[in-house]
Amino acid sequence: MILQQQILQHNITTTYLTMRNNTSRKIAFFACSIHSTTHAYYFYIPITTAAWMRVGYEVIVAFVGDFNATNALSPRLQLTRKYLLETGAAIFDFQCDASYSIKMSQILRIFGGFLPENLVLDTDYIITADSDLFPLNPAQYTPSTEHSGGFITNAFCCGSFNRRSKSYRMFPMGHIYLSKRIWRAIWSESVQNKELLNILTSDPNNRTTNFSYEQQLLKIYPNLNQTLSHSDMPTLTFDLVSLYMRHEFRGVYDQQMGKGDAAWYMDQIMVSMLLGDYRDRHKNFSIHERDRGQRLDRADALNFWDRSNFSQFGDSHLKHDEILEDHTWAIFIVPAT
Repeated sequence: MILQQQILQHNITTTYLTMRNNTSRKIAFFACSIHSTTHAYYFYIPITTAAWMRVGYEVIVAFVGDFNATNALSPRLQLTRKYLLETGAAIFDFQCDASYSIKMSQILRIFGGFLPENLVLDTDYIITADSDLFPLNPAQYTPSTEHSGGFITNAFCCGSFNRRSKSYRMFPMGHIYLSKRIWRAIWSESVQNKELLNILTSDPNNRTTNFSYEQQLLKIYPNLNQTLSHSDMPTLTFDLVSLYMRHEFRGVYDQQMGKGDAAWYMDQIMVSMLLGDYRDRHKNFSIHERDRGQRLDRADALNFWDRSNFSQFGDSHLKHDEILEDHTWAIFIVPAT
């Protein structure tokens, strides 16, 4: 049984989940920008949430954007949130500038290890998800009994890339399933974290110029030490996410993001590096790399979607706003008998 309590703290509204027992939970975590102009995202969120619950997961949905803006929550979005809470899901409101909200809705998923302890325990497992990626076959999302570390779905899809003089396998963001403890450890043990900590301890006189990148970071984040303190788990904030991502991607992080460009793949590149490095350090860490079943894809013709049985599919990448058009919606209207 899930008990819900809404609190307001540091401009972040969170619906906390607490359990009556100490069993490990499976939690799907995805995010949506409150400034998105794609209405289908809002429409799908409660339905996708119910689909995750159908395959045995609880759900945390992060709404990302500037909640201080005028009319930040549109009537459509308020309705989405109402239905979402009725499913028993948790809502996490993440404050950031509107210009970063789309980008942050992608990146935030790899920071599940920093979600509040009232919401997720270290022994709970978090799977990355999307508001428009609909789970269908429960077997595709069932943890392996032989791989206690977790699993990666569609793990062989994306080839490899070179970065930091090293070759990494590229893993898809769709579904990566790890415990909250591991999601945090891939950051706290990372090369990136060590480099940021070195900025704090290095002699300022040894830095090349006052305009060095390290100096810029120190100016942007004067409380760098507190932000990076993993002995007392950092609060999941825009500053925390930006610090790590700016350090790794520099100017790319702040550029306007377009589908398929360098900024678009930051989350995928980052998690592939973090997970690859973690596995190199922990040779006994066992994670199941699996294929995925057949996908019902948004690129498929509409008549392919018009069916009564979906058992052949592992998941579905849902169509966007065309799904809301009258002529499209007609296929979902079941005649009265």
